[in-house]
Amino acid sequence: MVIFAFFGIAYCQRLGGHVRMDLFMAKLSGRSLYFFEALATVISIAVLTVLIETSWLHFLRAYQLGDSTIDIELPIWPAKLVIPLAFCVLWVRFALQFLGFTRLFINPNAEIIAVPVIEDVITTARHEIEDALGEDAAKAAKFDETYIKKGKK
Repeated sequence: MVIFAFFGIAYCQRLGGHVRMDLFMAKLSGRSLYFFEALATVISIAVLTVLIETSWLHFLRAYQLGDSTIDIELPIWPAKLVIPLAFCVLWVRFALQFLGFTRLFINPNAEIIAVPVIEDVITTARHEIEDALGEDAAKAAKFDETYIKKGKK
């Protein structure tokens, strides 16, 4: 389960599918948005660095003790190695994202590369329809964007 839980985190981060508070960020745009995104990414890198170190030490302790299950003595320390490895992959993802936000802070008109792009409601709905029912259903679904943007049902 560790493999399934941890290796998808960096991919989810790339897509911008992680849980976050957009109330503050939605009011920002341009350089101020990219500055605060870069700042949040640096904080995430710092926290992740601590998590990598502590999970690595936890793995080393389990490896040195020969950590295993009680009944049939299956080694479980390899699963504990997955956590710092997955955190390292996420650390690289955050480093790329930091570079992308820094680049956009310097030049706000540059092409968006290596940062998550948060989609609007209509685009998200189209992607969900496509995922659930296929491309044909997504193309067949008609969205009256002006009607939705006005806030009417």
